[in-house]
Amino acid sequence: MEQASQQQEPQQQQRKGLYKGWRIVIIAGLFQALFGGLYHTGLSVYFLPLQRAFQVSSAKMSFAYSFRSLEGGVEGPLAGFLVDKIGPRPIVLAGVIIGGVGFILVGLTQSYLTFLLVFWGVLAVGFSMPFHGLMATINFWFRRRLGTAMSLAATGSAIGGLVITPIVAWVVLNHSWRMAAIGSGVVLLAAGVPLALLVRMPKGDEAASEEPGGKLEGGPQGGHGVTPEPAHAGTATAGFNGDFTVKEAMRTKVFWLLSLAIGLRLMAQSALTVHFVPMLVSRGVGEGTAAILVSVAAFVRLPAIVAGGLLADRWSRSKASAVAMVLGVAAACYITFGPSGLATGIVFAFLFAGAESCNTVTWALIGQFFGRRHFATLRGIVTTIQSAMSFISPIVAGFVFDATQSYRIAFIAIAVTYVFAAVLYWVMRAPVAPTRATRPLEATKPAVTDN
Repeated sequence: MEQASQQQEPQQQQRKGLYKGWRIVIIAGLFQALFGGLYHTGLSVYFLPLQRAFQVSSAKMSFAYSFRSLEGGVEGPLAGFLVDKIGPRPIVLAGVIIGGVGFILVGLTQSYLTFLLVFWGVLAVGFSMPFHGLMATINFWFRRRLGTAMSLAATGSAIGGLVITPIVAWVVLNHSWRMAAIGSGVVLLAAGVPLALLVRMPKGDEAASEEPGGKLEGGPQGGHGVTPEPAHAGTATAGFNGDFTVKEAMRTKVFWLLSLAIGLRLMAQSALTVHFVPMLVSRGVGEGTAAILVSVAAFVRLPAIVAGGLLADRWSRSKASAVAMVLGVAAACYITFGPSGLATGIVFAFLFAGAESCNTVTWALIGQFFGRRHFATLRGIVTTIQSAMSFISPIVAGFVFDATQSYRIAFIAIAVTYVFAAVLYWVMRAPVAPTRATRPLEATKPAVTDN
């Protein structure tokens, strides 16, 4: 009896310590800082310098930026499948190496055609791959606080935009975009490779059932309205453990509604992100000031992401996402009808940051609705759908500006897109549990374990 008590005491002390899943969140946040500061936010300051260097129109440069989204959609299902089969660490590591080399090669390109080949074939591939592994890893470590965990990891992107992007902008504007690109590649390789080796899946009692806050039974969980609805009378669901198979998920209506909602969100966001600097310049903001506002938006996004994640887990992830989309509507409308000048640029940066507050929460809905085992594969399929949708919006915005010397029509279209996304998120409901033959209930386990 005394021996059993002594054995339980270390276990209880261990459980009182920091939950190991938060370490993965920190690692993912550091990756997000690198990716966001150097690539996702950082690329905005390259737009006009690249356009001048290669002497191409806004539409052509928009095409270059947009096609990387389409490439991500082609690569997404394969990367997601590999994450579920061999684990996230090899995929994250490979992506970091490819992305770092891609940045260095971009800095060495001498023509628009060569730039496109490297930008699409190397750089975009490298920065797309790791997200599948990182999000799948967090999805395995968390249930109850999944939205909060993913949102906290996403704050790294805001920190990167706040700290790293201004450095990138300074190098681009005061030295050259080539130096900035090569330096970005070196930084990514030096910092990203060691971080990738720290990524691992839970094992044994580290699994999400040990997450602080109590064990949740059943299917995807972690907030209001997250448990799948019971199947209709007469169906057998005794063998359902909360994890949909890929086929079962794709047979549900909510999978396609969620894919459409994420696609609409990224259609609007992609156009605003790619054209962030030139859009502000067209509204009377200087190019250097517009680059600074990129960092301002990242700074505001930091608390917005944290608030969005907490709201999503305590209220509803789908409805919190809808509220974020309303802020996107406000951002597009204000930059369309507001006065020209710095004040409009600042208000737009704040509203746009609010619209991005629930980006990772929308991806967490995949894990919430369909479980953990096939999360990466399902995320890859959704990536294909949203990539096809978001591919066209920056190009159209570029064509609109080339034809009219104004983004007004594009802004209005973006606002309408956000409206449709908001409606879809608001009405979204958890899927009905799939019909299965009766079999013993099996515990959800990670498909692979990284030691």
